[in-house]
Amino acid sequence: MLTIAIVCGAGIATSALLARQVREHVAPRGPHLRVVQATVMDLLSPDFTADLVVSTVDLPDALGIHRVSGMPLLLGTRPEQTYLDIDEQLDRIAGDRA
Repeated sequence: MLTIAIVCGAGIATSALLARQVREHVAPRGPHLRVVQATVMDLLSPDFTADLVVSTVDLPDALGIHRVSGMPLLLGTRPEQTYLDIDEQLDRIAGDRA
């Protein structure tokens, strides 16, 4: 199972909105994808795991997790770009696991 974490500053209302949109987008890929809401602090926890992060905040490269900007989706400026980036990252992750 692949986990996509939706991360926003506080991890509450904004991430709930983005999580719903991302769930709808990835649903056709099948049930092996899980979308969860998280905070930046969650990402820093050694117990937290995710394969991809869609975030509205800048995150350091040191996290070692594939990242996609959720700002175009949140602002409605170019949501298709976020969806394209998610698809590319998921394909890359799947290729790495093959």
